[in-house]
Amino acid sequence: MLRNLRHKLIVAFIGFIIIPLCLLGAVTYVLSQNAIQQRYGEHTEETLKALGRNLQYVLSEIGNVSDAGITSPALQPFLTANSTSQANELLETNEAEMALRRVFFIHPAVQYVALYRLDGRMFKTFRPQGQTIPYETFIHHPIVGQAIEKNGHPVWIGPYEQPDLSANDKVFTQVRLVKDMNNFDDRAILLMEVKINELHRMFSQTPLSYRQNGRYLIANKQGAVLYDSRTELGGTNLLRSAPFQPDLEYQSYRGMLQDEDSLFSVYKLPASEWYLVSVASWATVSHDSTTIARWVGGVLLLSLIAALLFNMLFVNRITQTIIQIVRLMKRAERGDLTVRAKPSGDDELTRLAGGFNSMVGTIQHLLEEVKREQERKKRAELALLQAQIHPHFLFNTLESINVLAIQNEGHRVSQMIYRLGNILRISISDREHIPIRRELEHLRSYLEIQSFRFENLFSYEIQIPVHLYEYSILKLTLQPLVENSIQHGFEGISRPGFISITAEERQDSIVLTVRDNGKGMTADQLALLAESGMRKQAEGQAKGATDGRLARDRNAENVSLQGRSDRRGLGVANVADRIRISYGRAYGLFLCSMPGEGTTVRCVIPKYSQEELHEAERHAGG
Repeated sequence: MLRNLRHKLIVAFIGFIIIPLCLLGAVTYVLSQNAIQQRYGEHTEETLKALGRNLQYVLSEIGNVSDAGITSPALQPFLTANSTSQANELLETNEAEMALRRVFFIHPAVQYVALYRLDGRMFKTFRPQGQTIPYETFIHHPIVGQAIEKNGHPVWIGPYEQPDLSANDKVFTQVRLVKDMNNFDDRAILLMEVKINELHRMFSQTPLSYRQNGRYLIANKQGAVLYDSRTELGGTNLLRSAPFQPDLEYQSYRGMLQDEDSLFSVYKLPASEWYLVSVASWATVSHDSTTIARWVGGVLLLSLIAALLFNMLFVNRITQTIIQIVRLMKRAERGDLTVRAKPSGDDELTRLAGGFNSMVGTIQHLLEEVKREQERKKRAELALLQAQIHPHFLFNTLESINVLAIQNEGHRVSQMIYRLGNILRISISDREHIPIRRELEHLRSYLEIQSFRFENLFSYEIQIPVHLYEYSILKLTLQPLVENSIQHGFEGISRPGFISITAEERQDSIVLTVRDNGKGMTADQLALLAESGMRKQAEGQAKGATDGRLARDRNAENVSLQGRSDRRGLGVANVADRIRISYGRAYGLFLCSMPGEGTTVRCVIPKYSQEELHEAERHAGG
């Protein structure tokens, strides 16, 4: 997913400039290559057809020599002559071979002629001297059967096609049936080897402009190369490197020959199983196209460089300025209003940066005004809440001292006044946050006073780890919770009351728990407390107990509960409000109670040391 302007511009630059230019170059190159291949193929097709006609003419000319020879009166008598003695047979053989030489060697391409009579005799002649194919080897060769089936029409064998029929691998061989001209009986099989030097002259004089870098081949249907104008590939198989389709009259395609990319043109010679093949180096054929492609590539490269320079010098400056302002806006969203853009130049981007700086400065000034106003409001709320707590506590304490004075308990009065002095010393101090250690001193003084007042009514224990003593807490946090247990939790119970004050340390908070075994509260009483500004939450379906986080949504003086319920929830609600105002809604009181099983109040406060708290107050005041 594109997340910023730079990514979008890069994608647009690639998609609308670079990719189209590359596609244009690629399409131009491919089309030019195809056009050259098609044009060359069309021109080569005409050339191969002309060469094919010339080759057919050469073979026809040799065929005429063969026709004249086998029907010559000089040769016909030797098809049936049978001597009666060995001497006459040698003389007869010599005369037959001389007749063969006179009849067939009138054409310079004929190299070897052999006449295999079906009755077992054989006549032969050479130019120059060569090897003779034995009668038994030849007469049982499959090519003889083909010649008989042709009934006098010649069967041509190219070089390398039937190596067992020729000692010379560079000659074309003609095999045909010879008949008696008097009664047309089958008399002999003629084998004639022809060295067609005319092929070299014919291919070397072709007007094809690429012949100096290519070659001409004659191949059979199986792909065997019968003739190579460059005399390198004779006897090899063309289908292994550049296969062609034997059923097509003409085809042109690209392939590899001797590890070189080449263009092949294949033409099937009429009335034969041979194929005329033109092979040209693709590098030579496409030389002009490659030159044009290089020029096109150079122009495209220059266009790409120009586009990149434009993107770097112009577009990049615009995007950099916009991205910088967007990043500064994100920092401002996170609360850092000290950020400022650095204008440069004298255009719309500079005005945009200046407008951003002016806007952030105005927002910073307004937020500082709001912050100061909220601080004043917060202090006023805290003062009002403390004013609600102090008279409530002093009334209960003075009432206890009055009772002891009436009973002439001077020592106890002295102790209670001493404890009351400790409580007032903490209560009237200017600091809102004190160490947990001093809050515990205040709590012990309060519990001692209440113990004097209510003998044998309750006992208590305080188990708070010593290492938590120096962490900070709002003063007068625990005392209202304990007071709520004594005044309301133990009222009317027959068993001795017990109050437990414990603490545990969590990752970033401290949980103080005040637990009593008093009479507890019903669900209706918890609901009534919720109406006074505290929230309740079910805790455990088996017991049906309610655990609500205590927080005040309106001022304490607006809370109106019926009967004793107004006194029951007032101190607890005030503590919850003070914690909410000082620390935020992530902290506060959680209450869990059930009739007959007592009440548990958990107080969750942040884990601040005194030094951290003072440092935070200095930053807030500055």
